[in-house]
Amino acid sequence: MKLRDLATKLGADLSGAGDIEITGARGVREAGEGHITYIADRKHLNDLKDSHASAAIVPLDATGVGMPVLCVENPRLTFARTLELLYGAPYSASGISDRAVIGSNVVFGADPSVHPYVVVEDGAKLGRRVTLYPGVYVGRDTSIGDDCIIYSNVSIREGVTIGSRVIIHAGAVIGSDGFGFVTESGMHHKIPQVGGVIIEDDVEIGANCTIDRATLGNTLIKGGTKIDNLVHIAHNVTVGEHCLLAGQVGIAGSTTLGNYVVLAGQVGVADHVSIGDQVIAAAKSGIIKDIPQNEVVGGYYAMPQREWLKVQAVLPKLPELKKRIVELENQIKDLQKKLSGT
Repeated sequence: MKLRDLATKLGADLSGAGDIEITGARGVREAGEGHITYIADRKHLNDLKDSHASAAIVPLDATGVGMPVLCVENPRLTFARTLELLYGAPYSASGISDRAVIGSNVVFGADPSVHPYVVVEDGAKLGRRVTLYPGVYVGRDTSIGDDCIIYSNVSIREGVTIGSRVIIHAGAVIGSDGFGFVTESGMHHKIPQVGGVIIEDDVEIGANCTIDRATLGNTLIKGGTKIDNLVHIAHNVTVGEHCLLAGQVGIAGSTTLGNYVVLAGQVGVADHVSIGDQVIAAAKSGIIKDIPQNEVVGGYYAMPQREWLKVQAVLPKLPELKKRIVELENQIKDLQKKLSGT
């Protein structure tokens, strides 16, 4: 589309020629003729000098760029919206494939797209414009809301409730049994997992994630939360609104996360822990106790980030410090002997 039309759709301030035809979007170094790129902040504006892009999205206070620009408050968000406008294809329903297996009493909303080799069990309810890619399994009495996209080979077991505009990537398992056993006479006896899973609106779940059903009640993922690939969420966990869980995070049973919690890669959380709103945990942190809201933690076990950085600074010096301590102990012993007259 024309740059001026793109500016109108994005609510951006246009500076420069508006009749340029924008055919795609690229990074600063990869962009060429017809492409639009973006700069997140003023300190990187010089990167545009060597760019071959036809236009750029820049911060409101940017000056002297040397090419047509769209000035906005949040360039990163605006670039994301640009990608949607340039590359997002409008939804087109494909109907229900005759190679899908559909149980009895299944309810479909308007305009479904159900691909070959999908299995939908008895009593399931699917909203409008739901897309199920090949190999998806939807269990008995499961409910899926409007405008959901479920990618290939996702397994959604029985009694799961999924809200609207949820995206679940390939290979994820929703509603698998929680890890519950009782040990008696040297044997591990399974505790039946009879609860469910509730996933609220606008959640995105990465590839090969597992979200276990509750022993009783529900495992709950609240609205707006985004989950990266290879994340495991155990039974009876509650994840608050708009949380970000990076790859290989593991959350043990009956733990509660507040809203806007960020867990970086490979963070592990013990069972029955409560994490407050807006907590940020650095990569590979081990959280074994409750954390109040607004804390930034790191390390194993997780502690206030500043303390953890001090610990990391001391670790390489431990052999030298041990040697010094032994020397000081010997000096103290010699002084004690002299003072006692022995």
